[in-house]
Amino acid sequence: MCNYIYKELKCQHHYHLVESWCPKYIATERRCTPTIVSKQYWGDDICAACRERQQPSNHPWAKLIRRPADRAAPQASVPAQ
Repeated sequence: MCNYIYKELKCQHHYHLVESWCPKYIATERRCTPTIVSKQYWGDDICAACRERQQPSNHPWAKLIRRPADRAAPQASVPAQ
């Protein structure tokens, strides 16, 4: 079994980080069932996606990237008669 570290961030997103690969993975490169060997809570950190939402990027191309909120189609309204 491969050993993983469960890392939870302040924004409640989480990561599974590999602590060590098992011999089976090293030989086959196929992942097996993860074994969580430690849990860490990083109460001061938030993930990059949440950080980007709080402080939008100043890069000139950032406006060209379509975010999920931008994809919402405008709602067509039917006037009441």
